Amino acid sequence: MNENELQNALKNLLEEIAGMDDEDREDAGLGDGLADVKRVRTYEEEGVLTHDAGLVITTTDGEFQLTIVRSR
Repeated sequence: MNENELQNALKNLLEEIAGMDDEDREDAGLGDGLADVKRVRTYEEEGVLTHDAGLVITTTDGEFQLTIVRSR
């Protein structure tokens, strides 16, 4: 798996979790905080000026950037 494959897998996972209702999240053992995720986009989709893979995660509380860099 490379950085872009991990980025896309995490994006898909977060989008699926964001689409779950409260009962489905509870059944999956996921915390309520994940209900706050409103949008997930890649750095490329957002136009972030970097060569790194990563995600911009928008929640009800703000926006977060998650950079993915291979360490080994």
